Amino acid sequence: MRGLTMLLLPALLLAQRPPASPAGAFDRELKRNRFGTWLVLEDEGAAWGAAMRSALDEEPMVFLNLPMKVVAGGRKPDALAPVLRERFGWTKGARWALVDAKGQVRGEGTEAPTSAALGKAMEGAGMSSRAQELSTFLRQNPDRVDARTALLLEYLTVATRRTSKALNLPGAKPAPSNPAAVVLLDSEADLKIWAPAAQQLDALLRETGGSPDGFWGFLFGSRIRRSAAEHSPSMIAVLTRHRATLEELLRRSPESVATWQIWIAASQKCGGWPLQPLLAGIPALPGTPPGSWPPPGIFEEYLKDAKSRSDWTTIREVLEPRWNSLRDGILDGQFEWGNNASTWEWSLGPLLEAQISQGDTGAADQVLNEAAEVVGWAGLPGKARDLATRLNRPDLATRWGAMTVKGK
Repeated sequence: MRGLTMLLLPALLLAQRPPASPAGAFDRELKRNRFGTWLVLEDEGAAWGAAMRSALDEEPMVFLNLPMKVVAGGRKPDALAPVLRERFGWTKGARWALVDAKGQVRGEGTEAPTSAALGKAMEGAGMSSRAQELSTFLRQNPDRVDARTALLLEYLTVATRRTSKALNLPGAKPAPSNPAAVVLLDSEADLKIWAPAAQQLDALLRETGGSPDGFWGFLFGSRIRRSAAEHSPSMIAVLTRHRATLEELLRRSPESVATWQIWIAASQKCGGWPLQPLLAGIPALPGTPPGSWPPPGIFEEYLKDAKSRSDWTTIREVLEPRWNSLRDGILDGQFEWGNNASTWEWSLGPLLEAQISQGDTGAADQVLNEAAEVVGWAGLPGKARDLATRLNRPDLATRWGAMTVKGK
């Protein structure tokens, strides 16, 4: 009993710890943002948050790329509002400020924020950015791939914000499925906005032989996907130039999830590279179990590609053995399907859609009945009903919606 108490003691102490004070939480936030924080204290009739965000997308503030914190004042103030007024000597009214990691105000204003006023505060503060720090580090350590990747990520963030401003985009999203819908920047704007990112991207892909490894590879692929690079002819040109090297890496190491994620992101930004010819040139290892190919890193994209071509045969060839393996694993106690929809999205749902689309209602009924026997997910009947409705099968929608989930 004493041993159990000792094990639980840290959790008990954590549970008894009083909530963090607004001042303490604010100080810790400032320390995390070691390059500085833009702070806005709003007041009645002075909702400056939106204006501040817009001004921070202007130059030169966008290059500093600092986070912004908005605090409500006025009649219904946040708990932090009186703390800020007392700490900084701010009387009634709205304020904006540039605050460093030590909590020192490096510039402030009592009028609605404008790009000119913020730029003046930034220049007066003399604060450096993460990109400047990384550039200096790279000059001293030119072979550090992690530093070059981190610098590229900074450039991607800034270039995406500047592109959104220039093209009045609704937000940074993956490239549309229809490449014709993508508006490209003109050559002058592209060079001004994307040249640093394109140069770093080209250098990074050359130095890594096509793809960063491990953590940086995952992060790189994710940031490329979330960027606005599809609007940049120079970024598209760099990614296209390195496509062959990237695909050769995948042919040699198809198990590399990070490399697949980079290929997927690059494909999306370049209007869509065909997946089937690439996979056709990557044979599975002898003895690979049915349903274990394609590799995990491309599985989601593989299903999307097959669905876009209505290739229901391919989907069934992949998903039927995967479902059989999952079903048997649940029955044998090796797996457990909890109260979530992830297995539906990437297993049962697409499989049932493929079977119904091929007119194989019997196979779909069997799979769904098996699922009702082995899983304990109450959302299964509703999901199945909605799928049948979307596929214009009201008979199945009625039957599947009324099914009972028995669970294990």
